[in-house]
Amino acid sequence: MTAEPTTETVRPRRQVLCGLMVALLAPGALAACSTEAPAPSGGPTTGGGTTGGTTGGGEGDGALASVADIPDGGGVLVDGPDTQILLVRDGDAVKAFNPACPHQGTIVSPPSGGTITCPNHGSTFDAASGAVTRGPATSGLAEIPVKVDGGKVTLA
Repeated sequence: MTAEPTTETVRPRRQVLCGLMVALLAPGALAACSTEAPAPSGGPTTGGGTTGGTTGGGEGDGALASVADIPDGGGVLVDGPDTQILLVRDGDAVKAFNPACPHQGTIVSPPSGGTITCPNHGSTFDAASGAVTRGPATSGLAEIPVKVDGGKVTLA
């Protein structure tokens, strides 16, 4: 008796669990399945809820986003010229941060309740300053200089 060849693919447990997490929780959770920093997204996507998500950025006029597109008290991930950028809004003020967690490079989630959270290992950061508030990250998110001009957010 000979065994029939199979084409069944055996997937590692981590890959299966991460796929399940992505399907159930959030499209941005896929970054938690990698130990490498993710590449910038290839196109516009919108996140759910009131805290924001990912947008394509680059509105054709050099703007990263319109202030109106950033939830007040929340934020959005946008595609910058070289990498993704996390834009955080508090009233008329907008700050920008490099969204790669200093711990392992996972892209953080937009803020909720004044806190930015890394979905990989749970590091948290203050949305107003980017300062680390809970590890394992040992440093805060790097701020990226931006300015608001005519309701548009651009690199400073």
